[in-house]
Amino acid sequence: MGIQKTKSQIKKLAEEFDLKYNSNWFKHLWISVRHEILTEYIGTCPDPIYQKYGKTAEQRIKNIDKFVSSKDFKDCLKRYGGQVVQKSELKQEEKRIKQIKDKKLKNELLKFHVKLKNRFGQADFLALLTIPRNKKEKEWQIRFCLRHEWIHILLDNNKIQFQEISKKYWPYDEGINEYMGAYLDGTLDKLEKFRDKEDYPMEKKYWVYAIKLRELLKDKKTPRERKKAILNLISNLKRRSRIQN
Repeated sequence: MGIQKTKSQIKKLAEEFDLKYNSNWFKHLWISVRHEILTEYIGTCPDPIYQKYGKTAEQRIKNIDKFVSSKDFKDCLKRYGGQVVQKSELKQEEKRIKQIKDKKLKNELLKFHVKLKNRFGQADFLALLTIPRNKKEKEWQIRFCLRHEWIHILLDNNKIQFQEISKKYWPYDEGINEYMGAYLDGTLDKLEKFRDKEDYPMEKKYWVYAIKLRELLKDKKTPRERKKAILNLISNLKRRSRIQN
């Protein structure tokens, strides 16, 4: 599947869920695995490996030298995948990077940050993908990873952002993403199978919450009904969050 085919799938999703769509929203940048991991680490990715070095961005910056020299970091370098970065968060992330004590690492990440800023253009979000190491990896990256990140961008531009309610609701952001991917692929009946095959606890949650979304939307027949159900879920979670706080 090519990049244009992926973009056409995103447009189809917008139509099926009554969402706004603009082809100029969807940009991507190929980056090294090293920069992918460090960008996730500096951000707010809830991966348990990163959380070992700090629950907050400030703690992670303080412990970044420890992380880079760890076995955890070496293990992370075997990964491949992607993420979405937001233009409005760049200034704050740049401030964090400037707090890194290791000058070589600090300068490396500041230089990388300039590359990021230049790629955004007028877009508010940017998909980052690790440079493929072989043909099979490239096919997967474009077919599944790029689509996954662009689904996030579609939802972000439509203000469907569960983490904006509370950071603890991040599984909903991933769950709705996987639900929509399965919706496109016609594999909604296989979500339990995908859940059971996944060993990594964080990513298993993606499928657990995709199943929740499937149940929420199973009787919704029109794009407007689907969108209304999603917005009602967001409203209910906001209400719950206010009560708990």
